Amino acid sequence: MLQREDAILNKKVNGKKATLGGQGRHESIPFASDMAAFMKDVCDQEHILTHTHLISFMKLHHMEWLEEYLAAKTNDDRAYHSLMRLCQRFSLRYRYSQRVPCVSRLTQAVLMETRDNFAAAFWDKFRDTAAEDIINVDETSVYYDMPPGKTLAPIGGSSKVDKSQKHSDRMTAVLTIREKLPILFIVKGEPGGSIETEEVPTYPAGHVYAVQHKAWMDKHVWQMYLTELLKFEITGPTVILADNLDCHVSEASVDTVSTELFGILEPLPKNSTSVCQPLDVGVMGPLKSKLRKKWLTEKPVVTAAEKRLAMIQRTIQAWEEMPCDLIRSSFEKALPQVFML
Repeated sequence: MLQREDAILNKKVNGKKATLGGQGRHESIPFASDMAAFMKDVCDQEHILTHTHLISFMKLHHMEWLEEYLAAKTNDDRAYHSLMRLCQRFSLRYRYSQRVPCVSRLTQAVLMETRDNFAAAFWDKFRDTAAEDIINVDETSVYYDMPPGKTLAPIGGSSKVDKSQKHSDRMTAVLTIREKLPILFIVKGEPGGSIETEEVPTYPAGHVYAVQHKAWMDKHVWQMYLTELLKFEITGPTVILADNLDCHVSEASVDTVSTELFGILEPLPKNSTSVCQPLDVGVMGPLKSKLRKKWLTEKPVVTAAEKRLAMIQRTIQAWEEMPCDLIRSSFEKALPQVFML
């Protein structure tokens, strides 16, 4: 016999409903909404937030509940691990994840104000420009083995690693959105050397490849991007959104954009790409996630040439899978159309 037979039989619900309602996992923390608000406030103020902070919140505001929860466990060790796991599940349920803290020179409030002011000025200046004539370009590093920010080390031992490993097997991908334009890959090597003369011709067609000593963007590679890639992908006067990297905003760059591309170079405000740059706002994160997933299923390779090709193929596949509506929404989020009065 059902324990709640009377309650179930006497309950009045809409006959069209497939269930009586109330099913599913229930919140085990009675003050969940208060703790979620606490987490949001801490993040909004740009302070460190960890699971121990959640426990401190419980101790300060809900000590009676915490004592009852801990008393139900068989020992202190089990109580600690159970409580920590509860906090981990809670943070995951409210869409928080552990990430390496990044230090910003500006507070979030200042960044949002900068974004709104830039967006208002941008649309006031380019309100008659068609959406397809506004593009955003940015560089991102691509690694063969997806190196993490942390490493496993023996307990009590050293976590020291070879510094050279941090940037081994790396190249730079220059991404452009309006729609998804071809990628410029910057490969680490000697310009004019064997990589450029023997490997590059074998790389997948449809994209552009440059060789640079450290696989970084510089004035020469930027000019190559403008004249050998972007020039053939635009059909008319174009607004190019780019960050304040020196080679992006140099006089030579501005001159090339205006005379050869018949476009306008619009630099983003300094130290604000996290909120003002469409690629950073909504594209880079999902792209890196796709790259990690593809790396898991790849067959391991050994030689440096094989690794370079694997990085290129992986990035192209991930780029092709990026949905167009994600690109559209990233522009809307980074450049909300708030016009200046």
